Amino acid sequence: MALYLIEAPDQDDVLPLHDAKDHLRVDFNDDDAAIESYIAAAIQNIDGRDGWLGRALGEQTWELRLAAFEANEIKIPLPPLIEVESVTYYDATDVLQTLSTDDYEVVGIGGFGKARIVLKSGKRWPSIGRRAENVVVRFRAGYPTDGGSPPAPTVPAPIAIALKRQVAAMYENREAVVVNASVAKLPGGVEALLAPLRVW
Repeated sequence: MALYLIEAPDQDDVLPLHDAKDHLRVDFNDDDAAIESYIAAAIQNIDGRDGWLGRALGEQTWELRLAAFEANEIKIPLPPLIEVESVTYYDATDVLQTLSTDDYEVVGIGGFGKARIVLKSGKRWPSIGRRAENVVVRFRAGYPTDGGSPPAPTVPAPIAIALKRQVAAMYENREAVVVNASVAKLPGGVEALLAPLRVW
C-alpha cells in the first residue's frame, strides 16, 4: 500500500493568517511571512500521511495504490473522507479500467474514522494484472470550508487551538525554530488536545 499526495490543502483553509495573528495579538504586518511559515510548519506537523494526527485537515486529494483488491473492503486513510473520485485497476491484460460505481459503495463519508469501499451484494472484485500498484483509489479528504464569503475553516476546535498554540510556541521561540520543517515535539497541552482525534 502506498499513498501519494495529488493536491495539497490550502493552508488558509486550515488556519488563516488573520486568525493566527489574532491569537498572537499581532496587529502589524512586518512578521507576516514568518507567521505564515510557522503556520505551514504547524500544519505539516500534524496533517496528512506524515502528520502526527493521521488525519486530513484542509481539503486535499490523494491516491491510495494497492497491489491487489483487499478481501472484503478497502479502508481509506486520512479521515474525514469527502468523496472517492474513482477506483481504477489494471486488468489481467494490463489495460487500465475504471471500476463501476454499480459494483461498490462507500461507507463512512464525513465520519470520524476511516471510510471503506465495500462491494455491493452479488458483486466481486475484477481480475487484475501483475503490477506492483494494480489498484488506484483517488479520493478527497479533509474538512471543507463553510462556503461563506470569505470561506472559513471547519476544522474541529481542538485542532484549530492546537495549531495556534504551535504557531505561538514557534513565534515566541524563534531561535529554536527551523522554518518550514516539522516540529520535533508538540508543545505543552497540544498533544492532550489532539489525542482524542488521532487516527491509529
